[in-house]
Amino acid sequence: MANARRFGLYLARWQLSTPILWLVIRNLGAGLGSTVVANLIGGAIFFWVDRFIFTSRAVEVWQFKDKGRCDACGKEESLWRLVKASNYDKSSSRPHFLCMQCSKNKTDQLRAQGIKIRGKSL
Repeated sequence: MANARRFGLYLARWQLSTPILWLVIRNLGAGLGSTVVANLIGGAIFFWVDRFIFTSRAVEVWQFKDKGRCDACGKEESLWRLVKASNYDKSSSRPHFLCMQCSKNKTDQLRAQGIKIRGKSL
């Protein structure tokens, strides 16, 4: 029931673009009714695509800092940290930023533990 409600709200929000889309394609001979139907079809497709993108564990989340001090070795340079990956979620932990070498060591260690990290070793 919750999914049906979310789907309905998603389609309603999707329809907000109908007037703008109609202004663009009216010269092609499409009427307002055709534009509404096209938007319903597009919304029905992209609801599932968006749901996959925003809830998928296949997507990694990294956080970057242009400059700072590495929490592991103290070196000052560009830093990053892995926030989320498959079977790995540090989004509620205290941020722990690492330099390039320490990040490579950490991602190699996580891979050895069986955590799938799709990005290249840094």
